[in-house]
Amino acid sequence: MQTIRLIRALGPLDARSVLRDPLLRWMIILPLAFALALRGAIPALLAQVMARLPFTIDIGPHYLPLMSYALLLIAPMLAGVVLGFLLLDLRDDGVLEALRVGPQRLRGYLLYRLALPTLVGLLLTPALFLVAGLPAGGPAGLALAAVGAAPMAALYALLLGAIAQNKVQGIALMKLSGLLFILPALSRYLPAIWQLPLALVPTYWPARLLWALQAGAPEAWLYLIGSLLYPPLICALLLRRMERQS
Repeated sequence: MQTIRLIRALGPLDARSVLRDPLLRWMIILPLAFALALRGAIPALLAQVMARLPFTIDIGPHYLPLMSYALLLIAPMLAGVVLGFLLLDLRDDGVLEALRVGPQRLRGYLLYRLALPTLVGLLLTPALFLVAGLPAGGPAGLALAAVGAAPMAALYALLLGAIAQNKVQGIALMKLSGLLFILPALSRYLPAIWQLPLALVPTYWPARLLWALQAGAPEAWLYLIGSLLYPPLICALLLRRMERQS
């Protein structure tokens, strides 16, 4: 009951914060700007660059998978990073410590906070693909890709909240977490046997899910299961660590 009362009290405040806070507004504006750029500006710019090169490069086979992968993760990633820094502020202000009076109250509060960026990523990602005009295996494929990528919002938030001790460490960790984005992209160019270690990278699963959906490959269901099991498992471990630290 305490958790429910807490959510009822915080819900309207969070809704007003999204409208007032410039950082939270940019969390929505930046992905939309990227999607619009993918629809027109980026292809036009690449065409001009390719035309001026003294040699020919065929970027066609690489453009769609890599750009769609970036579009898939941008909303969950930004939403998670914003929440991660918010959690660091709450820890510095002693809010999380105060909530430890009841363990279930702290857990309920953290789960509520984590649900918000996850929902943002889940709802915003399909809209971004529609704006950018990039395919994701039809409407069903687009929905599955968004579902598979949504847990990454909580993962990015907990990476900052559970590992970083302050905002300086958070910024350094945010830069280091760029590897979570880069490594799955490299998996497209590696033999299957060399991709096995990359399966330990949480973003590998939603990336492979998207590419399988775009190709109409039957193994898409395997990657969907991995996306819904492995990243949430890491989130559970990070959440437990954060509860001990708060």
